[in-house]
Amino acid sequence: MIRSRPRRAVVGTLALAMGVSGLSLISTASAAVAAPHYDGPPAVQVGWTDSATPKKAYPIDSETNIPLGTWQDDAGKSHTSRVYATYDLSAYEGKKIYGANVFLDERSAADCSKRAVEIWRTKPVTATPTWNRAPEPLTKLGEVLTPVQFCPGASITFDVGAAVQDAVAHRQRHITFEIRVPEQFESDASYGRGLHPYRGVKLTTQFNSVPQIDSAHLYNGGLACTQLKPYPRISGFATVLQAVGSDADGDDERAVKTEVAIWPKATPDARQTFIGEHGISGRANTVNLPEGTLTDGESYAWQARVTDGADTSAWSKKCFFTYDRTAPGVPTVTSSNYPADGTGEHAPAGVPAVFTFSGNGNKDVAGFRYSWRGLGVNTCSASGEYGQLVCFDQFSSSGAVKANTAGGSATVTVNPIGFGPQTLSVRSIDLAGNVSQTVEYRTFVPWTAPEIQVESGQPEWGQEVVLKFVPAPGVTGVREYEITLDGGDPEKRPAQEDGTGYFSFVANRVDGHNITVRSLSDNGFVSPESNWSTYFDPGPGVKSDVYYSPDGSPVGGVGVEGTFTFSPPPGWTDTAAYRYSFNNAEAIEVAADANGRATITWTPTASGFMDLTVYAVRADGTVSDYPNWYYFDVAASAS
Repeated sequence: MIRSRPRRAVVGTLALAMGVSGLSLISTASAAVAAPHYDGPPAVQVGWTDSATPKKAYPIDSETNIPLGTWQDDAGKSHTSRVYATYDLSAYEGKKIYGANVFLDERSAADCSKRAVEIWRTKPVTATPTWNRAPEPLTKLGEVLTPVQFCPGASITFDVGAAVQDAVAHRQRHITFEIRVPEQFESDASYGRGLHPYRGVKLTTQFNSVPQIDSAHLYNGGLACTQLKPYPRISGFATVLQAVGSDADGDDERAVKTEVAIWPKATPDARQTFIGEHGISGRANTVNLPEGTLTDGESYAWQARVTDGADTSAWSKKCFFTYDRTAPGVPTVTSSNYPADGTGEHAPAGVPAVFTFSGNGNKDVAGFRYSWRGLGVNTCSASGEYGQLVCFDQFSSSGAVKANTAGGSATVTVNPIGFGPQTLSVRSIDLAGNVSQTVEYRTFVPWTAPEIQVESGQPEWGQEVVLKFVPAPGVTGVREYEITLDGGDPEKRPAQEDGTGYFSFVANRVDGHNITVRSLSDNGFVSPESNWSTYFDPGPGVKSDVYYSPDGSPVGGVGVEGTFTFSPPPGWTDTAAYRYSFNNAEAIEVAADANGRATITWTPTASGFMDLTVYAVRADGTVSDYPNWYYFDVAASAS
């Protein structure tokens, strides 16, 4: 086929075809990115030979037309030339070749009334050959014998698809083409012509990587594919079928379609197929079965394959499952030591609860789920390595227990999470993950959380805080306490013989601190949590040995000396001094020590309500935004 190079004024989509060896204008519009794909493999060498210099090879240069056929030089000497082009096909190993074309771009012609050009496949060469050492021709691939259309300036096209397919199939890295004037015209100079030095010889290919299905990564309802009996029983997520397919072509990375075939195991002829669009290569692609496709209690087989629109993989191995949407029977809940609400009895303090759940002989009951906080739904998430749905084993987490036999019972020991009226929620579960209606067991639990006492006095910024833990009444055998400071990792501290425990830390958070603690007893009882928190005012700290009363009652007395210690505001590390005044008198400044603290002595001369105002001062003279207003009541006389 011969094509002309379109003029710039010609609309790109205009085309004129004139038979197998006709002429057409080629489109300049970009092709849509879809399989199969077009490519121009890299040239290893493009050059020409000359019969007049039979031992010399002529690689193409940027200025000289590539001679083809017989021509004469400026001195009138006759030359005959053939063109050789070698291309690297290594990128197509393992790919399917749909077609290939070699394009010759004419630039000159000795006589436009004559045109005869052949293309041959030769043994591959990686360097431009000479006339005397030309590669052995293997197969003639095509020829063009046309009249004068588009001369000079035609683009001649040769179909070389079969040759490229053969080379790729035999894993030949290189393919070489010989361009020549047919033997019967080769010595006739009127058939000679010149090819463009840049666009003279080009190879384009149409190829595709055949998608692959990974039989090791097939998933159904969050479970891996299996062929083993008994087949897994799957509930609501059974309609989610997933397969990992791959496509080596970058343009197809997000264009992989997944096809699933599914049928009742007992009736293979009832096979149905469904398509999942917009899959991603190397990821789990999902096909959602329409509602009504599956029948409760039926066993199914399924398999998958993938396509990029041009090629389709083989079918995967077969997978099997049983669809189960029937809920198990409601359980019976009893306790040997936590009386049910309404009996007038309370649960004992400091003793774990013992509950027994029964499936009442219903063979569909595989186990039970229970919780003091209520029961949610069994969840699945697309958290697998390949983005596949993962449905967690319903018996692998706390709050789940298997029955001793199908429809049988299970006994558990659990600790209450609070006090007062408490409700334990219980459901039966089957092997498919179906759940029964919820049974609620109500009981009354006494207060069992430990008491938290501050041993180190009012907490101060930058100072150690010591806490004491005391077991709740009735809680015995406490061996340790589990403490969480400011939401960090839990820490444990041993209890003393009387069951008390201690914990200390340095107050160093501007926003204050929060502590949760629970006691752990030798009998397995774990108490509910107690909570303690402290907050630091933004101003400096003030502490007095005499003039402090938590309940606001009068303290000290007229003539009774007391000390006041000032400490830095939360977060301050460069406190140099403090400014203070009693009852808005003239402020006095006192220097801070190396720890940023200062202590003053003061003796009241009158009784009654007093107001001490204190500001912190940095080394650069800046004063704290917030003061500490310290109030107290001076007694009329020392007690």
